[in-house]
Amino acid sequence: MIKRIKELDSNALIASKEFRDFVEKQETEINRGISSLCILSILIQAEDKEEKRSHGYQILKDLTDQTNEMLVIEEGTLYPILRKLEDDNIIISEREESGRRRKFYKVTNYGMKIFNHLAGFYSKLTEAIAPLFDVNVNLKAEKYLFCPMCANKIELTNLELRFCDVCGNNIEKELKERGLRNE
Repeated sequence: MIKRIKELDSNALIASKEFRDFVEKQETEINRGISSLCILSILIQAEDKEEKRSHGYQILKDLTDQTNEMLVIEEGTLYPILRKLEDDNIIISEREESGRRRKFYKVTNYGMKIFNHLAGFYSKLTEAIAPLFDVNVNLKAEKYLFCPMCANKIELTNLELRFCDVCGNNIEKELKERGLRNE
């Protein structure tokens, strides 16, 4: 975010090299951790639409649009992330030529499990630190259960589920407390 600020008032704090260097480094570290998670979310959203998959340019556009230009990933950063996710069997790609050569990406079943766990962890972490920053977080408790053991995000559409598919924790107690299981 701070890298986008080009014109500086020479008296502004952001014009100070020390301040700018520190803040840019912190922003980069924060963004590095959430970029993969956000890219997976964009790919999962594409699967819910007609496309069923997405290509690099579309991922960048959707990410920029959906984060109101707060998380802007450059092409030179996106493709190494996509390669790493593919190497880790979290996504798969297919080459296609329809006027132009493009590589389309899709999340694997294993990648969905990784995403749900990391999304749950990130959501619960954000909820936990929200009071430190005077913000409010709504975790959509009517739609998801977050495993009390590992924070895995579990969709409540699968009411047959008895155990967290990441850590194996029995979640029946939590489901009963929500009135989703009979006593």
